[in-house]
Amino acid sequence: MKRPLISDEWVREFHCPESTGFRDGIMLSPLTFCGTLEELYKTIARGWNDDTREKYDRDFNNVILPHLDHHNEKIISAYTKEDCEKAIDGIRTDGYLSRGQKKEYSETQMNHFKYLIYCVFSNAVYAGYCQDFLWGTKFEINMEREELAVRSKTQIKRSLSIAQEKSLFAEIMDDPREDGKRIALLLMFSLGLRDGEACGLDFGDIYELPYYKGCYVAIIKQSTIPKTSVLQSSGKTWNSGRRIPIPEKVAEFLLERKNIVVDLIEKKNLNLDISRIPVAGDGYIDEDMTELAIRLRADKVAEEARNIFRQVGIESEVLASLEVEMEEEVARLEISEKSVTAYLLRRNFATHLKILGLDYPDIQYLLGHCIEDPYINRPDYTDSKLYALSEKMKYRPLVNENIKKEDVVPCFSEWIFPGKKKLIIENNGEAIRAKIYALEKNETLKIRVDPDDLDTKQIQCFEDYQPYEVQRTLNVIQKYRENYEKKEIRKRR
Repeated sequence: MKRPLISDEWVREFHCPESTGFRDGIMLSPLTFCGTLEELYKTIARGWNDDTREKYDRDFNNVILPHLDHHNEKIISAYTKEDCEKAIDGIRTDGYLSRGQKKEYSETQMNHFKYLIYCVFSNAVYAGYCQDFLWGTKFEINMEREELAVRSKTQIKRSLSIAQEKSLFAEIMDDPREDGKRIALLLMFSLGLRDGEACGLDFGDIYELPYYKGCYVAIIKQSTIPKTSVLQSSGKTWNSGRRIPIPEKVAEFLLERKNIVVDLIEKKNLNLDISRIPVAGDGYIDEDMTELAIRLRADKVAEEARNIFRQVGIESEVLASLEVEMEEEVARLEISEKSVTAYLLRRNFATHLKILGLDYPDIQYLLGHCIEDPYINRPDYTDSKLYALSEKMKYRPLVNENIKKEDVVPCFSEWIFPGKKKLIIENNGEAIRAKIYALEKNETLKIRVDPDDLDTKQIQCFEDYQPYEVQRTLNVIQKYRENYEKKEIRKRR
């Protein structure tokens, strides 16, 4: 195999003290990107014929290397995903000249450049020269655009498997003193928060609803500005402000974390207000910690997420396809997410909400999306409404206390009773709101309340002639929870 035709303009390696030794278990190679390309060329170019090799060498010399910032000043282990993205953005912006006219590279060509960059870094990882920071990103996809579209559309529909959820939950909800990056992931997994919202949540934003003992909510009113720890009000859109019921186990875990921080403040006699301390602060909470108010950056949470996703068995191809699909939807203004971590965990959260029987307006509210129902507004989500949502959401496995099989009740958004039926609702004295409608357009309804069972003076009826779209639903909650229990049983065996 011939040596690559790398231009003499590029620096191959540095001979300086800081470029040798080890950091975080990784050997600090003195090689630059060019030096790594030459050193590992045989493995990088395995399978390339002579024509392919010469073409790819020109791509490195004429396109990729000129767009890698500080290529003559950086050792291979110092590169980041942002460096690679900046190079790709530069290539896309500059394009190329053809007969004196500027042309744009096609998406297939851009994917090719991304993959060439990935080839160098993936082999450097295997050689122990750098961290695998491109794992699960768009850079590792090497396929034609049409094939990529089909594959990404197939994988985009996937939420986490039960096994992946259990492994992830065990990692992020282990110790209330845990590093804030994992606490942020817990908030994203259990509450469907964006990464910036998880970093922006303070202990003062978590409180118990008055008159609803044990029902805790998180008020989402601020987030961090991307790639900083600086707060901004609300979030990506005006819809972001909302209150989200916190699952029982997670609420207890966060309150325990809060108590640990309060005790540490008192012990160290720190002049700090617990209500303004971030829930997911930077670092692990230990007895010697005094910098409790340092806020995390969302991009640090994304780095930790990739490490954990890899541990729990999420395929890198799935994340890479998600990233490509997400960028396309952002370009079409269909979504506002820019973090694959948030995108995946929020889709997973929404899947649970749908299974639990929440209506679309409720799901849209909890996710911080625009509510599309013209008859429902964000102020309609009062304390009683949030409590009703929490009662439905308490059947989500893992994040709530275990519920006995006989205590599992239907959690429909609606019941369908053809013909004459009697509905018995056991109630503890709280108000019940029922919407009753006919399945057929011109069918009349007759409702009779047994006076022996209920004081008719307490009934208020409101007629609504707005058309209602009937959607048939199934009670899947018992089977839904049983699936989690089955997986647990198999794991123990």
